Amino acid sequence: MTGNESYPSAYIKHQLPGRVRLKIPQKKGDFRYFDRIAELFSDCPGITQLQLNPPAASILICHEIEIQFLNIAEFAQTNGLFTIIEQPAEEETFSIPYLPIPKLTSTGLSRIDESLTDFSRGLVDGRSLLFLALIGLAVRQMTKGAIMGPASTLLWYAFSVLKEENEKTLDPDSHPDFDS
Repeated sequence: MTGNESYPSAYIKHQLPGRVRLKIPQKKGDFRYFDRIAELFSDCPGITQLQLNPPAASILICHEIEIQFLNIAEFAQTNGLFTIIEQPAEEETFSIPYLPIPKLTSTGLSRIDESLTDFSRGLVDGRSLLFLALIGLAVRQMTKGAIMGPASTLLWYAFSVLKEENEKTLDPDSHPDFDS
């Protein structure tokens, strides 16, 4: 690189002793750039493993614990690969909140239900999909001759789901669009 070109900026996404994940947003999808990193880092002392993910613009570097990451960062800068910066404030990090398993499951299912409703433009929700899946499984069991056991049980569950949805829909207290 010449003196007037600037190095891409990399920031530490997370770091543990002997392991660091870097993000280089400016080089997202640049496979040639990540090939260059692989080539140059093959000569960097102390690196034990290197995982490159160009579509995600990330690098996972595993290194000998005795080797400080600072030495690897200096090597990268000296070779014109990147400069380490502070993590941008707008970069969103994902963390799972501490919640009991039933609450966490319920939250996840609610998000799936909302996504399904949005995707189908309100035509299908989780309960409708569950109803259809149970009916399909019941029909499959009937075709196998298992009418009294699995098929009848699946039909019972399917219609219970439908009944709960109908009761919820017809209950004026649970539906904000109904006028009292």
